[in-house]
Amino acid sequence: MGFEKHKIYDPTGLSRKVLNKFLFEYVDTPKNTVIRISDKQMECEMPYILIKDKEIQLINDERFPKSIPNSEKAFQLLLLSMLSDSFEEAPFELLYLLEEKRKEVAEFIKNLIVLLEVEDKKTSMSHTQRVAFYSKKWAEYMKKDPEEIELIYDVAMLHDVGRIGIEQLMLFSKTRVFDLEQWDLEHTVAGSVFLGNRKELWYAMDVVRSHHEFWNGTGFPDHLKGEEIPYHARLIGIVDWFDWATHTATSEHFGILSPEEALNYIEFNLGKKFDPNLGQSFIDFMKDFLKTEKFI
Repeated sequence: MGFEKHKIYDPTGLSRKVLNKFLFEYVDTPKNTVIRISDKQMECEMPYILIKDKEIQLINDERFPKSIPNSEKAFQLLLLSMLSDSFEEAPFELLYLLEEKRKEVAEFIKNLIVLLEVEDKKTSMSHTQRVAFYSKKWAEYMKKDPEEIELIYDVAMLHDVGRIGIEQLMLFSKTRVFDLEQWDLEHTVAGSVFLGNRKELWYAMDVVRSHHEFWNGTGFPDHLKGEEIPYHARLIGIVDWFDWATHTATSEHFGILSPEEALNYIEFNLGKKFDPNLGQSFIDFMKDFLKTEKFI
């Protein structure tokens, strides 16, 4: 699963500060890209921005002077012109200013998820908060860069968006365990459909849809295998399973497992249910974490 990102060739890296990072995929060659930015002359039929030491040009476009002084404002002006020519949608939506709107929408949804989840009496934390907490700690343990750590925490907070309100329904249902487990087969799809209606939240769709996929293809909803499963979905899927196993009784393991029992289960299923490398990394992380920190 996944959504199509706009491909961009920009070895200068200048556009990363301007364009919305969740809507573009940076590639190593200009082939099949819709935006091209370079510090070297290119043989190209499509317009592209050429960055020189003191000059900046929009090649093959007659609306601007052949050369203008190289500045941040000039670059943004040429980039906006290129966006206008290349996309049918409003070019301003592709700029970084959408990031603030994305954060605003995401924070509202995350707060709603936590509000509607059942909290643990001892810690006052919900399932989503615990998954996000451990996902962030694990990402720090793996020495991910700060931007990826922030992204992992963000998508972990959104991973169960399709389950909004279901726990409250289960509290008043005589068949709550059966219904809850059946809903597990639906909430990933429901969540990805929900996010699909908000472009600002597309960046989380892969994790929301695929965090219940298993390495051997026995998960749901798409029966993806191995590295077909998006990386962050594999990562958060491990933390998600661990938290369910240590806080919720299900028919899979009949009762709540201790952290040690859950880690043993993950170890036994490396290369089966769980990514063997990520799974082992999580085991190592949790064992180190539990030596010095309190389990939540």
